[in-house]
Amino acid sequence: MGAMVGIRSGIQYIGHSAMLSAVLLCLLCTGGYAYDETYEKAVKHFKAREYQKAVPYLETYVDRMPDPAGYYMLGYALYKLSDYERSREYFDQAYLIDPEFTSEKIPAHAGLADEDERLIHDILALSGAGGQIEFYADIVRSSIPVVGETMIRERTKLGMLELVGGMFRQERLYPSLVSSFNSRFDHDHSAAVIRWLKSPLGRKIAALESRPHTPAGIQRSMDMYQKLPDGRRQIIGNLETALRLADTNIDIVSHALSEMLKGMQAQLGEHSTMTLSEIDACLVNAREMPREEITKYALDSLAHMYQGLTDEEVRAAARFYAAPAGTWFTETRRYAFRTALGKVSRDSGEKLGQALALKRLGV
Repeated sequence: MGAMVGIRSGIQYIGHSAMLSAVLLCLLCTGGYAYDETYEKAVKHFKAREYQKAVPYLETYVDRMPDPAGYYMLGYALYKLSDYERSREYFDQAYLIDPEFTSEKIPAHAGLADEDERLIHDILALSGAGGQIEFYADIVRSSIPVVGETMIRERTKLGMLELVGGMFRQERLYPSLVSSFNSRFDHDHSAAVIRWLKSPLGRKIAALESRPHTPAGIQRSMDMYQKLPDGRRQIIGNLETALRLADTNIDIVSHALSEMLKGMQAQLGEHSTMTLSEIDACLVNAREMPREEITKYALDSLAHMYQGLTDEEVRAAARFYAAPAGTWFTETRRYAFRTALGKVSRDSGEKLGQALALKRLGV
């Protein structure tokens, strides 16, 4: 009997040992960075800031092992190589796999440079800034200004739309967003914003703010604020005050349109039917849009966007945005959107002016 127990114990021991070995082997193959030759080569080049050489190894690695740290490093390497559109995709993929991911989870041996820049990428990815700036870009794209009689012909308008359509891509907007955040960087505020964006409520709100604005959704939001109970209206109003949403919308869009007009005028010169003073007047008119109407639209939008949140959740959001870190984030994001869209709009205006001056659009 003792011999049988001993044999059985030996078999169990061998079985457990084999199982343990299999588990360890599996872990080493899937999660053990140091044992992955492709990963090691990627890290070697990445740490040396040889991003061009690191990219193919990182691409091979994430194809085999969809690891958020690998996706993040790939996004970072592509950003350093000025491939901004793909860079954003890989940053987003890292957070899609692991909503709790931040650059702090990058293994220390990878040697990811510039802590400030890492935090900026984290904020932009977690907040869904790419989707948010697309909202403003769509407004600007659809608001090509009229210059004299050149827009009478529909084919001219379509030609202009086609010409500027590709100017507002992420690869043009994203580096400007990073640069703008960097110019106003605050480490403590950035860390506080990331903690908020990683919280359950912060993630929920970021997802709501990043949703595309469809015509149907905009239609449903009309007059929604006025239909709310008095208490809910007060809560939404406090949130709009903290966000300064109406002022932000006017500032970003009017600045972008002004830059587009100035870019066109600079190229058209004496052929322009608008003087600089007239362009400045357009800007003044844009800034003096009926504030009551713009505020109403902002309140309706917030009422519709946050309709699934409880009163306390909306209050918590308002408290965050009214706090120093939230205020910094709101103002820095506004400045970054304004700057990024302003630069692209100026370039678009110059291209439009060149095309009109040379009659390339068949006018």
